[in-house]
Amino acid sequence: MSRLTVFLVLALIFGVSTQTYAQGDENGVGHLRILNRDHANWKQIDDFSVLLDWGFYSEPIDLRFRIGNLPEESKTEFLIFPWSHLDSVQVCDLKEENCVQAGFGHPVDEWLIPGIFPVFPLRKFLEHSSEINVRIQSRNYILSEVRLVSAEELYSITTLYSAIMFSLLAVVIVQIAYLLNSYFRLRSKWILYQILFSFGMALTFLFVSGIASRYLFPGFGFPLSLGKKIMIGYLIISGTLWVSHFLKIRQNFKPIWYFYNAVNCISGILIVLSFTPFPRLFISRSFTILYLAVTGIAIVLSIIAMKRKTIQTRWFVMSMFSLLAIEILNIISYKTYFSFDGKSFLFFMGFFVPINIFLTSRVVRTRIRELEFEIALRRKELENFQNGIMENQSDPSGEKRKSTIIGINVEETLARLNRLLDEDKIYMEEELRISDLAAVLGLSVHQVSELLNQVLNISFPDLLKKYRIEEAKRIIANNPSVNILNLAFSVGFQSKSSFYDSFKKYTGLTPQEFRKTFLPDSDEEPET
Repeated sequence: MSRLTVFLVLALIFGVSTQTYAQGDENGVGHLRILNRDHANWKQIDDFSVLLDWGFYSEPIDLRFRIGNLPEESKTEFLIFPWSHLDSVQVCDLKEENCVQAGFGHPVDEWLIPGIFPVFPLRKFLEHSSEINVRIQSRNYILSEVRLVSAEELYSITTLYSAIMFSLLAVVIVQIAYLLNSYFRLRSKWILYQILFSFGMALTFLFVSGIASRYLFPGFGFPLSLGKKIMIGYLIISGTLWVSHFLKIRQNFKPIWYFYNAVNCISGILIVLSFTPFPRLFISRSFTILYLAVTGIAIVLSIIAMKRKTIQTRWFVMSMFSLLAIEILNIISYKTYFSFDGKSFLFFMGFFVPINIFLTSRVVRTRIRELEFEIALRRKELENFQNGIMENQSDPSGEKRKSTIIGINVEETLARLNRLLDEDKIYMEEELRISDLAAVLGLSVHQVSELLNQVLNISFPDLLKKYRIEEAKRIIANNPSVNILNLAFSVGFQSKSSFYDSFKKYTGLTPQEFRKTFLPDSDEEPET
């Protein structure tokens, strides 16, 4: 059985299991009625629950409920607000003499019954009247169920919900452990940013579900309406960094790299605004637009990279599509997946989250295999080179000839050289000399020369030309209308003739002929 099948089976089990809690012990519970006459913002779901739908409304909302037909022998009826992000909930008796507060704006330790959502025992409020007053307030979107449950049903809901959240959290932790191991082996930045993204997913599970407030920080009041915005902003920032380094956007799609940097700056500003009275509706919609833009562009760029065969992105495309599907379903089906229907919410989390984790894990695994293959080839070249040194310790006259790179860590030096070339693009400096490169690497000129010629089988001038031509090819592919002469100077060449000769040598085409492959019907204008 494949890993994908395993994840699908687990997701199905999660989805089916969510059907169990809603049965409850309805024969042992009374009925719940809301007495407010205005039906625009609430709906009676059944005899035991009411849906409150006020949208973005930051002012306090006062409601009155009637609790009827409670079994006289039972003392365990509860009023709960499941899966809500309410900052504050206050329940009082009719005379406002006996009041209890909960909600995530208050420390969970101060709740009468600490939990992962607000819970209120009803008997203490119903001694003199069957009616109670409820005041709710939240800066987040108010779409919350108020439900009357028995102790058995409360235990069932809480246990199942916590079990599913902890299971998803465990999957994310396993993924993070795998990524940490990969990072310490390969030291690639994109793996580090993937770790930060996965860490953000774990924090989202903890805070948005209420588990962090209940078990980790019970003495600290942290509104989920604020935590949700911080987590979304964090995921956008870490996600753009991961995508940028994985797809090498700075090298291959520079305008998009600038756009992603702007998105990160805007996300940081929106996170700061979340701590202020700034309208939460604007912040929420802005985050949604940024999320869709970043994810959609990532899909397009990954498809382009896949067609160019510069990187294997099949799993990456599917993972981005899954993230896009999550947000689209969140937008068009908010009241289905994040409302009073807890079964839909748990199924949504139990199905999509494991699927996305599986796909992103496959992305990492595929890329790591590519890197490991490249490293294996480099090690084989190094081994062959070292064997050659041992065989050629003496020249034809019988005198011993000592290698200048014996004693240095060749593998580490090559890794540093690759970072200078791939990430810092040191080859684009027009007057770069081998002595400059030697100084950066902390080696002598002779050591760098031997390293290039004997290990990489390339001279320093040819190395610069090769990388400069590759950079020119990328620029032409992204912007076929670029001026050829300006391009030559921008990638590090000091003359047009040198650029043309090198381009012809490494591609077999002139720059204009290469450009025609991207603009086959365009008429070339003469370059000066």
